[in-house]
Amino acid sequence: MDGHDNLNTGDRLHTLYLDCSTGVSGDMLLAALGHALEEFSGEGEGFSRLDKDLRTLGLHGFDLEWSVKHIAGITTHHVDVVQTANQPLRHYTDIKGLIEGSGLGGRARERSIRALRLLGEAEAKVHGVDLEMVHFHEIGAVDTIVDICGTMLLLDALDIDSVTCSPVDLGSGFVRCAHGKLPVPAPACAELAKGLTTFGSDCSMERATPTGLAILRTVVDGFGSLPLGTVKAVGYGSGTRSSKEQPTFVRAMLLAEHGTRGTDRV
Repeated sequence: MDGHDNLNTGDRLHTLYLDCSTGVSGDMLLAALGHALEEFSGEGEGFSRLDKDLRTLGLHGFDLEWSVKHIAGITTHHVDVVQTANQPLRHYTDIKGLIEGSGLGGRARERSIRALRLLGEAEAKVHGVDLEMVHFHEIGAVDTIVDICGTMLLLDALDIDSVTCSPVDLGSGFVRCAHGKLPVPAPACAELAKGLTTFGSDCSMERATPTGLAILRTVVDGFGSLPLGTVKAVGYGSGTRSSKEQPTFVRAMLLAEHGTRGTDRV
């Protein structure tokens, strides 16, 4: 059966189910959605399209490197954002201005700015500074900008109407960052987990990143099990810390679902 059958007819919806039961990060989401689009639309329609669409940002000095990563016997896709030129120190307002002045389309631009603001507000609250003063690595790095904007571009390319997510594994134990050793979830992750359905597994590592959680806060309509529908494509995205010992990945499942189109987001 062709993957495009019935997705745009009658009362069929594009529904995305995000399986974040082993964690979530920006690069996991980017790779999983890129793989799902590649599988649904054909070779070159996922990875190549993302690379092309990201150029509308007007952000220079980076390349995307895609690879296959085997995690606990499962073939996943992985993306590295490689900086090819020195980048300036960027404040929240600099990145917001970059996105607002870019060629990103409607929903992708709006969602990217919302996710960025959630990320910035969390970091500002944790560190006790004004939002406009947030200017550290987690916000200003090119890979964070690409992860957020790329994910929103892929959601538009997949023409998603609703997003359902599994409960999210935040992990456990401690994580080392620029401010020292902190318990998992780290303060920014704890802040961004508000409103999400989460749990902590006995893995002794951080399994959810601020960028991944900010994206979920922006696009997810509800949490629960896999919705009723016909599976059209499945994408697997692993992250930098994914390994045989720590089998973490996001699974993105594209479904055709009976229902009525809606535009409300939470």
